[in-house]
Amino acid sequence: MFIRRRKSALTTIIVLILIGILSFKDTGVFVEEFVAAKENGCEMTFKAGESVDILKERERDFTVKKGDQKYKVKKDVLLRTEKNSNIYIVKEQNTKLMDKPNGTTIKNLSIGDEVKLDSMQGLYGLFTTSDNIKGYILLKKLEIKNKEEFITAGSSKVDKTIKGKNNTYYVLAKGEIVLIKNFKDNNFTIIDEKGREFQVPKDYISLKGSKQATSRSGLSRRTLRLNAVVQDAHKALGKPYRSGGIGPDNYDCSGLTYSLYLNSAGIELNRVSKDQAKNGTPVKKSELIPGDLVFFKASGPNIGHVGLYIGDGQMIHASSGKAAKVIITPIDDPYWYKPRYVTARRIIK
Repeated sequence: MFIRRRKSALTTIIVLILIGILSFKDTGVFVEEFVAAKENGCEMTFKAGESVDILKERERDFTVKKGDQKYKVKKDVLLRTEKNSNIYIVKEQNTKLMDKPNGTTIKNLSIGDEVKLDSMQGLYGLFTTSDNIKGYILLKKLEIKNKEEFITAGSSKVDKTIKGKNNTYYVLAKGEIVLIKNFKDNNFTIIDEKGREFQVPKDYISLKGSKQATSRSGLSRRTLRLNAVVQDAHKALGKPYRSGGIGPDNYDCSGLTYSLYLNSAGIELNRVSKDQAKNGTPVKKSELIPGDLVFFKASGPNIGHVGLYIGDGQMIHASSGKAAKVIITPIDDPYWYKPRYVTARRIIK
């Protein structure tokens, strides 16, 4: 009896070690400090930036593990960053695929073969092979394939243009989906449709109602268009001003906005500024978002200048003044633009 108990205890220990080695868990990181309660009523404080293993997901919370304890955590404070793919690689030649644990061999597997885990049973797992054959494999014959990167679909809380590396730009539009890759040092790492990364302060993004993003194409058409227009506006910086110019080598003010919307978003505006002020829908100055057009009086009472708003009170425009090129200027520049501001229009809704 004593020997049997020892064998049973030893088997349990081996199973737990194997599970730990194979790591059948997802990974997440806390985006803010969170106090969780254990079943016995004791509390555990998780710090922002702390990584944990995710054991289970429900509609509103995760079950996570720290040490030998489990805790329930609200979804809006924990970002899942890696997902176990349930794909494992055979590491020993002639590894047996069996009809039951320690049963009859169905097939011999080779080193490097990939199998997908369906369920666990003691020292064995039920797996499906690449040719769709199910069977049991001794866990110690396998190693886990790298975890898959997990992309979470959150939402923007602000209207901002974010600058990335190599002069790349991303437009955050309030309420629009953002694709979140990671969280570190109080910043989310988000990606655009091309996988380019941008660092965004955590206060700009909400995880409330977040879910797994099925692909990078999860971004809205509006976000894609805004990104393209603002990105290409930055590429035009420094190009010379020329009356009647619509690019790509030179521009006048309305020629720049006309060209940006036509070539970057597939939207044809009216050609001159006073007529572009009839495109789209009116928007209050206090509600401007990147991509909106802002209009100004020139020498008389009528609209004679237009720029592309890029956020934080700035616009990109083709200036006919001393600069005589495409530049960035505050729309509330006290000398020229603030006293001449007329209206704004939203082209991409």
